Amino acid sequence: MAEPPISVDPLDRRLLLALMHRPTAPFAELAEGLPVGPAALSARYRRLRRHSVVRVVGRTLPGFDGGHAYLARAQAAPAAVARLAAAVAAEDNSRWVRISRDGSELMCGVVTHDPARDPVLVGLPSEPALRSLDTMELLHVWGAVRDAVLRPSREIDALDSALMAELAVDGRGDLRGIAARLGVDASTVSRRRRRLVEDGILYFEADVHPAALGGTGDAMLWMSVPPGRIRTVGAALRGRDDVRFTAATSGRCDLVAHVQVLDGPALVDFVDGVLADLGVAGVEIVPMGRSLKRNAV
Repeated sequence: MAEPPISVDPLDRRLLLALMHRPTAPFAELAEGLPVGPAALSARYRRLRRHSVVRVVGRTLPGFDGGHAYLARAQAAPAAVARLAAAVAAEDNSRWVRISRDGSELMCGVVTHDPARDPVLVGLPSEPALRSLDTMELLHVWGAVRDAVLRPSREIDALDSALMAELAVDGRGDLRGIAARLGVDASTVSRRRRRLVEDGILYFEADVHPAALGGTGDAMLWMSVPPGRIRTVGAALRGRDDVRFTAATSGRCDLVAHVQVLDGPALVDFVDGVLADLGVAGVEIVPMGRSLKRNAV
């Protein structure tokens, strides 16, 4: 896996973990239990963000407001996978694109309003270099927050949309600066932001460089779950700090989860302990490698 663009020390990693758990918390709260104060922690965050190690972003669930969310897994020779991954990452509707650690598999998330014409979903099957391809629809996504919704219960106006676009770039951005760019006052931005969160439309996540936390326990888990257990297992996994994403899917697997633990042995412990206790019937573990696009879960 590619190294982070700058060195990341143990205190940086503690900050990154804290942001993963509380992405919009004030630095005074994030500094609790750490050997530096809020100002020093803020400076570390700015450095990490400036070098693309971390950014806090405002997001909606995949498939929000009528879109269809898909995952695709494409297997090929490493050179072909790298070429295809770059092409998929260039498409506007691909939310994230990654390559497996061994280079033999492309995994990506796509949101589209027209699956039959989508450039990724239509283009990948026509690639002669592919050895295999699995495309699956996300049937249910367990979001970063319990109350996140796929369909808003109210109209989202132009100002809401503009604010969401700003927060998708920098979820910790200065509200006064955002207000100036949108042509409104800061109190309006604060009120609108709060309402978007309270209505389940918007949530925040820390998007961390895949290699910044070290170790080898970054993996996608493709699981088989007995009927009657899918919702229970999905909700239980998404409630854990070491699970970044969980969804029920169409196709050969029932659930998929992105897990980020310390190392390989911790990943085995996760499967042997957590998944076994939840009644997961089978699991395929795919260690994750290079990221070409990190716009989503």
